[in-house]
Amino acid sequence: MIPLRKIFSLALLVMVALPVQAQNTAQPAEAPAVNLRLSYENRSIGHDGIQRDSRYTDLMYRRAGLVWIERELPQSVRASAAHGHDDSASPHAGHAHSEAQGAPLLIRRDAQTGQVSVQAVLHNLRRVIDVELAHYGNVGYGGSWAAAYWLIEPAALSRMEKQGPEQRGIQHYQLQQGERTIKVAWDVAGQYARSIEQRDSHGTSLQSMTATPFVAPPVLPWQQLADYQRGDYSDLLD
Repeated sequence: MIPLRKIFSLALLVMVALPVQAQNTAQPAEAPAVNLRLSYENRSIGHDGIQRDSRYTDLMYRRAGLVWIERELPQSVRASAAHGHDDSASPHAGHAHSEAQGAPLLIRRDAQTGQVSVQAVLHNLRRVIDVELAHYGNVGYGGSWAAAYWLIEPAALSRMEKQGPEQRGIQHYQLQQGERTIKVAWDVAGQYARSIEQRDSHGTSLQSMTATPFVAPPVLPWQQLADYQRGDYSDLLD
């Protein structure tokens, strides 16, 4: 089973650090279509002196009113799964809801109502599962459409300090709060965070995300779901 991911955790941490008035500022309506490879790194050194490192990569597709996000698995993991070495291969192995923890997510926002819908795609079961608000955390969705769509709330940037003028289409921002420093590199034309980094002044904690554009496949992931069955997340809890 793929460990439960924490999507957009850096973006949400930035919002926690900002005053409430910045969080409530209206966001831009839409942004250009992009395909991004999101590389995450987390490093921490505990009081026991042990350094813990984790790295993973997600693929993110952004279109008008839509975000698709999925884990990019290493070749070794894909090969193992192809040979049946997967404890979630059976619909009832460890309960199907455990498979939803690492499943691709299809997130949509209605332009008129602002309502957001979240679906988890279970390829092994060929099912698309509607995820209710109460279960967002179970599938790794942080609950912020703006953080999913722009990788950071655009309103957050207005409360950060600009680091010099825009250079080569990138505007750098920084926020200092106590012993925590947050840096953001914002792609002005693309309207997304090229990178987000948070570190403490003691060098014991680092979280970073780097976004790199890639060429989309001829058929986009959500265009391959026509014959998938539909269901609710509550169905997985039986």
